[in-house]
Amino acid sequence: MFLDILFQIWRRFSASAQWRLLWLFNSKYMVSVSGFVYDDNDQFLLLRHRHWVSDVWGLPGGIVEKNETLEDAFSREVLEETGVKITNVEMIDFVSGFNMRMEGYFRSTIDQTNGKHTIKIQEEEILEARFFSLNEYPENLLDTHLDLILKEADVRQKG
Repeated sequence: MFLDILFQIWRRFSASAQWRLLWLFNSKYMVSVSGFVYDDNDQFLLLRHRHWVSDVWGLPGGIVEKNETLEDAFSREVLEETGVKITNVEMIDFVSGFNMRMEGYFRSTIDQTNGKHTIKIQEEEILEARFFSLNEYPENLLDTHLDLILKEADVRQKG
């Protein structure tokens, strides 16, 4: 009975007021994206960031901006960090539990519609960018990205 009364009151609020109340009383999360960018040799891109622990490699990615889809955010981050346009962007996993952060993981390929692309790193943020095979990559990887690479290698081997 109490819930019925509560829902009757709730329905009287405008959609905007309902949204504000939900926003106020629920957790806020930062959403980030990262993932695989494959070249035409089936190798994937890894980066060394200036802002990460020194001499550690990881997948390209970054923070999702307001009003941006996860796929658009991943494409934008890859373009900003490397100058490479990507296509065939597909979500392969979505993980939460990173202390108020959620991360979408993707698989994509380099867009070859305008010929072969050359990597042009964003020097303010990126130290190095290289392609690796799924069975031969640097040892010094971010832990979360190493787990994802191992899963990806297993999926592609079975697939």
